[in-house]
Amino acid sequence: MKNFFEIFLGILTAMGGFVEVGELVFSVNAGAKFGYSLLWVSLIGTVGIIAYCEMAGRVAAVTEQPVFNLIRERAGLDAGLVTLVAANAVNLLTCTAEIGGIAIVWQLLSGWPYRWLIVLAFLFLLLSVWFLSFQWIERVFGLLGLLLVVYLFAAVYLRPDWGRFAAGFVPRVPHLETTKDYYVYAYFAVALMSSIMLPYETYFYASGAIEDGWKPSSSARRSSSRAT
Repeated sequence: MKNFFEIFLGILTAMGGFVEVGELVFSVNAGAKFGYSLLWVSLIGTVGIIAYCEMAGRVAAVTEQPVFNLIRERAGLDAGLVTLVAANAVNLLTCTAEIGGIAIVWQLLSGWPYRWLIVLAFLFLLLSVWFLSFQWIERVFGLLGLLLVVYLFAAVYLRPDWGRFAAGFVPRVPHLETTKDYYVYAYFAVALMSSIMLPYETYFYASGAIEDGWKPSSSARRSSSRAT
């Protein structure tokens, strides 16, 4: 029973904690402009981030080190520094998008000025990181992210063309009117993939494994919950 609840909690936190504002924005824009034709990119990106997180969790469980420490130790200081700078640059952009997303939601709920809400959102995240432990951040924000389930109900309620929906998972480039449209399609494909496969997710997952004291014997079970 304990193992069941661990897997169940892992599924809940994965649903809420691994879907962020940038991914939602690009997915919505891609769907509005190209319909279902970019769903195959989402599928590949999802499989890719599952694989990366699963490997990061296993590495952390076996070596008892987070991913970046292992890169620095095995690949050297120069490679580790380049990886750290590049990953943190992407993480900073992701964090900026998250702050903006929180401000947008608060503006929709309250009608207050957007600029002030950005400041409040930043202070909210800063205080959360300062006062909450990693375990509480992982679980509380992950469970709050379950509100995203509303997208599933909205998709069913809007009655999409399920045939075209299924066809969207087949990799192909649709017929477009101009060369510029093809460039825009390629841009959205790359941006959508990048918004799904973010470095913070592997670092976050590996750090969670260290915090929770994972062992090699439990990594497979925990990885299966994250993959789900």
